[in-house]
Amino acid sequence: MQLERLDVHLPDGREATREIVRVRDAVAVLLLDDDQNIHLVRQTRPAIERTLISIPAGLIDEGESEEEAARRECEEETGYVPQRLHKIVKYAHAEGYSTGFITLFLGLDPIHSGNTKQDASEYIEQVKMPFQELYEKVSNNEIIDSKTLLSVLFVHQQYQQFLHSNSKY
Repeated sequence: MQLERLDVHLPDGREATREIVRVRDAVAVLLLDDDQNIHLVRQTRPAIERTLISIPAGLIDEGESEEEAARRECEEETGYVPQRLHKIVKYAHAEGYSTGFITLFLGLDPIHSGNTKQDASEYIEQVKMPFQELYEKVSNNEIIDSKTLLSVLFVHQQYQQFLHSNSKY
C-alpha cells in the first residue's frame, strides 16, 4: 500500500491536492453450497470498530488471476473451494481516494478441503446461513460490508429463480 499526494486540475480550471491510496485489487466470493447455504466469515474490523459478517475476500497476489485468488481466499477462510465461479461485478470500492477494485464472484459446487489458513494477524470465524436469511439481514441493514451487500443484491433475483426451478446456475 502506498499513499500519494497528487496535484490535480479541476474542470473549472482550479487546482487541488488529492491523497490517493494505491492498493492491490481484491476478490470476494458469495459461496453457495448444494444445500443453499452461504459460507461467510465473522471478522473484527478495527478501522470501523466493529465485528462484521461478510463473504470471503482478499487481495490478488502478484501473477495470480482473479479466479485463482477467489478460489484461494475461499479455501483459506472457509475450508471450501468453489468448482465453478461466475463473475458478478467488478467495482471501485473507495473511488474517492483509492485505486483498488474488487471483483465479486458467485461460487458454486464447493468441495470441502478443510485447509483453512489465516494470517498471523487475523482471527476469522466461519459462519454458514441460508441465502434467504442473509438476504433478510441485508434488507434489515444488519450486514454493512459492501462486498456482501452487492453480491447478495445482485444474485437475489437469479437465486429466487434457482430455488423455484431446482436448476443449477
